[in-house]
Amino acid sequence: MTRNKTVFLLLGTSVLFFAVVLTRNNSLIGAVLGYWIGFLYTQWLHRDAQSSIKLDTSEAVRRLRRSFVKRLGFVTLTVVIVGRFFKGWLFSLALGIALGLLVSLILGVIEFIKKERGEL
Repeated sequence: MTRNKTVFLLLGTSVLFFAVVLTRNNSLIGAVLGYWIGFLYTQWLHRDAQSSIKLDTSEAVRRLRRSFVKRLGFVTLTVVIVGRFFKGWLFSLALGIALGLLVSLILGVIEFIKKERGEL
């Protein structure tokens, strides 16, 4: 993970914790957990895609399929655990996952555009 992504991961986490303190709504802790999960999911996908680029097509598809099932299982397990023990966090968890995915993807696109321009 590059330093820029780490900064945005920690910045988003601190903003969400600040919102928890201001609103005194403990269910927003689910949004923090979801934000981390969304961010990690995107980074995991990027790492697996980069490692599969130089492989044969059938081996790359097989590896990406296995990786997809692992990532889906990770997210599903997290949602099930939160739903089982902290039912009030589910909505904020879903919003946090969406926010983490969105922020991480935007950062990835910005990084790609900068590489294309030769700025990095």
